[in-house]
Amino acid sequence: MLSVHIILISIGIVQALVLTIAMLSKKNEANSTHKWLVALCLLLAISLTEGAIDIAGLDQQFAHLSLLILPINGLFLPLYYAYISDMVGSKLKGSLLLHFSPSLLILLMILPVALFNSSTIIELFNGDIQGTYFDIWIPIILFSLLAIAIAQASYYIPTCFKLLSNYRILIGEQLSFNEKVSLTWLKVMTSALAIIWCMLIIILLTGELFSEHLLIALHVISALLIISLNIFGLQQVNIFKKLRIDTHKLTNKKTHMSEKEKYQHSSLDQALAEKLCQSTLTFMEKEKPFLNNQLSLTSLANSLDIPPHYLSQVINQITKRNFFEFINGYRVAFAKELLLNSNDTVLKVAMDSGFNSKTTFYKVFKKDVLMSPSEYRQANK
Repeated sequence: MLSVHIILISIGIVQALVLTIAMLSKKNEANSTHKWLVALCLLLAISLTEGAIDIAGLDQQFAHLSLLILPINGLFLPLYYAYISDMVGSKLKGSLLLHFSPSLLILLMILPVALFNSSTIIELFNGDIQGTYFDIWIPIILFSLLAIAIAQASYYIPTCFKLLSNYRILIGEQLSFNEKVSLTWLKVMTSALAIIWCMLIIILLTGELFSEHLLIALHVISALLIISLNIFGLQQVNIFKKLRIDTHKLTNKKTHMSEKEKYQHSSLDQALAEKLCQSTLTFMEKEKPFLNNQLSLTSLANSLDIPPHYLSQVINQITKRNFFEFINGYRVAFAKELLLNSNDTVLKVAMDSGFNSKTTFYKVFKKDVLMSPSEYRQANK
């Protein structure tokens, strides 16, 4: 059973190195996001290597590596937060030094211990050497690690979930499709990190001797995390960059405001809003821009020759829908006509109506019509 753990962790190490090499070889617009992934992958490779050594019972020969893991643990959540922020186009709050300072503090604290040989380091952490200032220093290091782990989990995990939640709201406000921008895997990864950090806190509280199985589980989940990054990370980074939307809104509180609060400082009065709404509705009926499956708020606003924020306000306030719902309402109406007036398959109807996938079509159609496309055709044709 032990060898299975080591094999799985070894696969994670190889995946981390492969992903790092793949990202370093890429020269494109997603480079800024790749740098966070490179750092994450390298640190995960080091951490998994230490985990494999620990599980194999060779930790006493590599005590310095185990010591190095202590400050490295303080880097994972700040780096992941920077990765998520860059993915969704949000600015980091605070300087990088501020985010990495806890890890630097732990690094400075372990430097005196790192001067000893491996056997002495093990004895110090086991409390076998008495009568030195390390009797107090080692518990201080461990308490600092615990405090930092709790503080980071309390701040970074909720912050990452909030960024992803706000980004989902912005997708609805500015894009007429959501198939290519998947947030599910990022939420799963964030949840996995939350689980890992809970395990880490328990291990720090109880000691490794009382948490051997938990420690193995922590390294196995970390290996699965890096494998997931290898599968989804690179692909999604490029997609997010290509579909970059007006993400400056992620840095303020507008996504949680009511419509009245959100637009109270807008220069768009009611008369002009109604006029713009009428011209928008006329354009939608006449030109059918919703048949473009890549339609965005910006592209529609450019076609109407009005500022995107005005168009967003008009749609939200007058139609009581966000952009995604507004556009897909037209697509559903168009699809209903095709379902009744043709013998095309449901998939072809979906594609001809501007949808990117049959799944999204079914979901949106059933929400609007309260029945599936097939049921609607059967009931009305």
